[in-house]
Amino acid sequence: MKFRKIAIAVCALALLTACGSKQNANADANSTNNKVEAEDKTENKKENGLNIVTSTYITRDLAQAIAGDSGKVTCLIPKGQGVHGFEPSPKDMNMLKEADLFIYNGAGLESWVDTVKDTMGEDGEVVEASKGIELLAGGHHHHHDDGEEAHEHDHDADNHDHDHDANANDHNHDAAEHDHDHDHDAEEHDHDHGGKDPHVWMSVKNAKQMAQNIADAMIKQDPGNKATYEANLAELNKKLDALDTSFKDALAKAKTKDIVVSHEAYGYLAKDYGLHQIPIEGINSESEPDPKAMKEIIETMKQKGIKFVFTEPHEDDKIAQTIASETGAQVKELDPLEYESDKNYIERMESNLKVLESALQ
Repeated sequence: MKFRKIAIAVCALALLTACGSKQNANADANSTNNKVEAEDKTENKKENGLNIVTSTYITRDLAQAIAGDSGKVTCLIPKGQGVHGFEPSPKDMNMLKEADLFIYNGAGLESWVDTVKDTMGEDGEVVEASKGIELLAGGHHHHHDDGEEAHEHDHDADNHDHDHDANANDHNHDAAEHDHDHDHDAEEHDHDHGGKDPHVWMSVKNAKQMAQNIADAMIKQDPGNKATYEANLAELNKKLDALDTSFKDALAKAKTKDIVVSHEAYGYLAKDYGLHQIPIEGINSESEPDPKAMKEIIETMKQKGIKFVFTEPHEDDKIAQTIASETGAQVKELDPLEYESDKNYIERMESNLKVLESALQ
C-alpha cells in the first residue's frame, strides 16, 4: 500500500514537471516567434520600403522626395478636394492601420488628427510636419496701415472724451462698457478666425523644417536606409535653398509690397519676403467678405495704387473680378497649393514666383 502511494506521488510529480516544461517551451517559442515577426517587419521595410500616408499634397511631395525608391507615399485627400474641411473616411482609417508613418501638417489644419493617432497600428508613428515652426496668428484682417488705424483710434478717443465731459461718472461707466464690448468683440473675432495660420508650407524656409522632421521620422522607422534618406534630404535642401534665393532676389526689386489675395494663405510667404497680404476671405476661404470689408479693400487698392487682385485655382473668382472692375485692376492667379497638381512643390512655388514678379515689378 505504501509502495502504491509513493508510485502515485512520483507519477504526479513527473506530470507536473512535464507540464511546466511544456509551458516554458511554449513561452520560449512565443518569444522567439515575436522576435522573428519583429525582424520580419524590419526586413520587409528594407525590402518593400516604408508605407507612408500623408494628410496633404505638400507633405506627400516632401516625403516622396526624401523616401525616393525606399517608400510608398499616399495622400489621404482625394483628387479634386482641397485641404480645408477634409475628413478621413473609414477606408482611410483602415489604410492608416497598415501605415509605418502618418505625416500630417499640424498647426490646426487637421482637427481630426487625434482620432487617427488612436487608429494607427502599434508599429506606426505619427509625425507633425510643422513641429518647431514659429506659427503666425490667423484671422487678422487689417486693410489700412497701422498709422491710419492709430489715427482713427485717437480721433475716436477725442470724440469720446468730448461727448462725455459733462458727466464723469457716465463717462467712466460707458468707458467700462466700451472696454467690455471691445474685449467681447475681440473674443468673438478670435473664436471665429482664431488659432494659428496653418499654411506653413507657403514659406520655403518652413518647407525645409518640415522636410527635416519627415526625414528624422523615416530614419527612426527605417534606420537601415538612413544614408539614402539623408542624401535625398540634402538634395532637396539644395533645391529649396535655390528657390528661397530666387524669391529673395526677385521680390527685393518689387515696386509694391501689397498683394490682394483670395484668402489668407500667404502670411508666411509675405513674412519671408517683406510683402503685405490683404485677404478678401479668411484662413479657410469658406465665408464671403461683408460689404464693409469689400469697401475697405477697394478703398485701400485705390489709395495705394494696387493694380492686381490674385485669385487661385479651383475657386470662384467672382468676388475678385468685382473688386478688379471697381478698381481697374487686373486678375492674376496665385496657387496656395491646397489642391493636387501634376507639378511638385518646388515647381508650383516657382510658378507663384513668376506671377508675383510680373505683377509687382
